[in-house]
Amino acid sequence: MAEVAVSWQDNLSRLKPKTQHDMLAVWRNHVEPKWAARQVANIKPSEVQGWVSGMDRSASLVRQAHAVLAQILDLAVMDRAIRENPARGVKLPRKDPTKKVYLTAQQLGLFVDECTRYKELVWLLGTVGLRWGEAAALRVRDVNVLRNRISVERNAVTVGSQVIIGTPKTHEVREVAVPATVMRMLAPVMDGKGPDELLWPRHDGTPMKPPTHGKWYYNALNRCMEKYPSFPRVTPHGLRHVAAGLMVSAGANVKAIQRQLGHSSAAMTLDVYADLFDEDLEAVGSAVEEKISGVVDLSCLGA
Repeated sequence: MAEVAVSWQDNLSRLKPKTQHDMLAVWRNHVEPKWAARQVANIKPSEVQGWVSGMDRSASLVRQAHAVLAQILDLAVMDRAIRENPARGVKLPRKDPTKKVYLTAQQLGLFVDECTRYKELVWLLGTVGLRWGEAAALRVRDVNVLRNRISVERNAVTVGSQVIIGTPKTHEVREVAVPATVMRMLAPVMDGKGPDELLWPRHDGTPMKPPTHGKWYYNALNRCMEKYPSFPRVTPHGLRHVAAGLMVSAGANVKAIQRQLGHSSAAMTLDVYADLFDEDLEAVGSAVEEKISGVVDLSCLGA
């Protein structure tokens, strides 16, 4: 198995650094200890199933570990070292859906009020829907104040102890709309900076890392939850869902939301935020009812 794993690791070079880092960590910590010394020809599906079923880890991590093993064994099949992949077809634990938190505009404002710094950044994340890394990598040149637009061209990801700037998650540059009020908050942040300077750099000039517990973001959140006991816990990434909820409540269509969030397709947007569009379904029924109510033959209703 170890020899095939070397080829698998070589193939990871085509992936983004963050993905490479995470997959290699899964290999070292969960797959290599169990399977590296085994001959691929001797691995049985029942063994893989037993390993998957016996892992005392989250469903997400178990599925990641299985994916790494399956990918390595796929290479063995390609090289005709084995006829079939014994990792394919095993039963995997169901991954619990991520619970999304939606805030009203008023709730978002209450949270921002508790922030001792970066208030404009929280407003940006909670209304525009940028990923943390996309916001952290923003340069002055990316912000068009006159048009209330931002060009999302880069993404900053934390890989180990380093912050690496690469392309956005979908590899595609996109332009997003920014509420005029939020754009006015960004103007002072850019004052005195050159076109290529970051809006929110660290002391060494590198992009900000996502806030951790005990820092400004979670301290503000804790204060907010103490003041308002029903206030939900929302992560920095969760502000992206908050923005989606505000867009839907404002009447934005699915295609516009897809472009704003940088999803690969409108179908993905619908899959992720299907719960937000329940009211739209009722609105569709009501709208069609208005169209046909004066046309339908009343005698049909008694049939």
